[in-house]
Amino acid sequence: MLAMQYSVRLPREFDIDQVYKHVSMRSPLFDGFPGLKHKFYLYDPEEHMYAPFYIWENTQSAQDFLLHNLFNGVIEAFGRPRVRSWQIIEFDKGPNKEEPTFLYTSFDKAGSQKPLPEIMKDEKQEHQAQLGKEGLYANMVLLDPDRWEIGHFGFWQNRENAVAVTADCVTQYDVLKMNHELLGAA
Repeated sequence: MLAMQYSVRLPREFDIDQVYKHVSMRSPLFDGFPGLKHKFYLYDPEEHMYAPFYIWENTQSAQDFLLHNLFNGVIEAFGRPRVRSWQIIEFDKGPNKEEPTFLYTSFDKAGSQKPLPEIMKDEKQEHQAQLGKEGLYANMVLLDPDRWEIGHFGFWQNRENAVAVTADCVTQYDVLKMNHELLGAA
């Protein structure tokens, strides 16, 4: 599986009501899209940024989306955004069954002082420890082998339940909607 995300800084006149309208209009267009496992509509209120997050069955499905009219609509409306992608190392649901409303993401360098298999072993253990936390909807560990970064994505019931993270780069998002039920690792 492959995780993918792009971010679009919205114009000032594009208020939160327009963001919700955009999400409600576009969400049905993704029903049955080949290879799409999950899509989350994310919004960073501090940066006024729309940043959808996708989980694809494989790289071909992700590529097909980027060449499809759905993504071309993003380009026409906001310009061509930079698209990040990651290999999914771990992906499991937590104890919370309600749709998440908050996401913490964090990224750290995978240091070269320690062998990568040891780093992955440690990451998998930390991932397992996170899974029992109250309010956690889902947790993911991602790898960017281009930048040698480890990403952590924790989807939470709400901001109050979220366990704060520390890393080189931390971002907080409001989860506006899930397009597909999150079933866990495929």
